[in-house]
Amino acid sequence: MKERTLSDADLQALVERDEAVRLPGENLQGAELENAPLRGANLEGANLRNANLRRADLTGANLAWAHLDGANLEGARLLDTQLTHATLEHARLVRASLAMADLRWARLREADLTDADLVGARLEGVEMWKTALEGVRITAEGMHEVAKHLSAGQLSAMVTYGTPG
Repeated sequence: MKERTLSDADLQALVERDEAVRLPGENLQGAELENAPLRGANLEGANLRNANLRRADLTGANLAWAHLDGANLEGARLLDTQLTHATLEHARLVRASLAMADLRWARLREADLTDADLVGARLEGVEMWKTALEGVRITAEGMHEVAKHLSAGQLSAMVTYGTPG
């Protein structure tokens, strides 16, 4: 894995420009990006392990194949975000908005999605072993994919249904 080349200050200056961030494959491990405006960013395959993305706006961003293990995405906006094959093990997604996000084949092992919005999210092949889903909003179609990982008791206690739109 390549070394991190952007300091938090350099990264913040890049994010504050009025253009979409393009850092595919970049090592941003532990980056401080709280409240960052990252709409439409290309972070495909980026290393964002243990990054602080709390309340960041990642609407429409490309995070396919990204490594977000241990990242804090509490309250983040991930609307219509590409997260296919991303790893989010032990990630904190409490109150995150993942509506219409593409999470196909993402790994969410032991992630915390408490009170997250998954309405309209694509969840085929998603891995959710020991994932916290209390209060999650989800469509019936999404529930079909999530149900593969949960017992009947967990399903009734954890999920509220929503509709896209």
